[in-house]
Amino acid sequence: MNKILHFCCISVLLLFSGTLLAQTRMELLDAQWRVVTAPEQAKFNREVSLKTDSMYAVVVKYITGEKMMEGVYQDAALEIEHGDFQYWYANGNPESAGRFKDGYKVGTWKRWNFDGVAKPDRTYPDEAFNRGVSKTGPAKFPGGMGELQRLVSDSLTYPEEARNRGLEGTVYITFTIDATGEVRLPEVSDGVHYLLDEEALRFVSSLPSWTPAAKHGVPVESSYIMPITFDLGGSGTNGNSGKGSSSKN
Repeated sequence: MNKILHFCCISVLLLFSGTLLAQTRMELLDAQWRVVTAPEQAKFNREVSLKTDSMYAVVVKYITGEKMMEGVYQDAALEIEHGDFQYWYANGNPESAGRFKDGYKVGTWKRWNFDGVAKPDRTYPDEAFNRGVSKTGPAKFPGGMGELQRLVSDSLTYPEEARNRGLEGTVYITFTIDATGEVRLPEVSDGVHYLLDEEALRFVSSLPSWTPAAKHGVPVESSYIMPITFDLGGSGTNGNSGKGSSSKN
């Protein structure tokens, strides 16, 4: 009888453990947060756990192991953030922290720069948004792409050591433009050499505010990819204008 009871307990435990495992999944993501299967394409690891019947706890880490994001979504497609969220830079310093409600930032958000120094808080209204407005569009750089190209030509610096070593090529930087138009979470998605990668990252981190993307009249976060070309054969340094991708919300 004891052996039968012991066997039944083990069976129930294994069944329960299997259920928990089925409710948690691990995924590899590329620089645009698309699920990939090839490890060489991955820039992030994502763990998704079923918190309740309709809430999903998500932790995203850089491929090197540092935590990049932690928060809760209210849909299986992970498109509607709902609850407390925190983001980190690749160096481990906090980037921002605050709360989402039905996919939109609300309340006060704390912010820090890449070196860990606090930036001014941002406050978002906690109210019913007018979703009936039809205006929808991508984020826009102030003055347009021509102005962005001019800023690249004027502000991007060719590292002297890279010039002396004959290093050149195109660095691809991914970043987020939040609902207020601020550039956030810049990351090298495809680099050339650390000397060029760091200068491209520095430049993108210093970009001014954009006009944010809009969905149904409501400002939303969007992701962006900017190729920056270092060319020794031309004028020394030039950067191509960025190419936008679809908004997150």
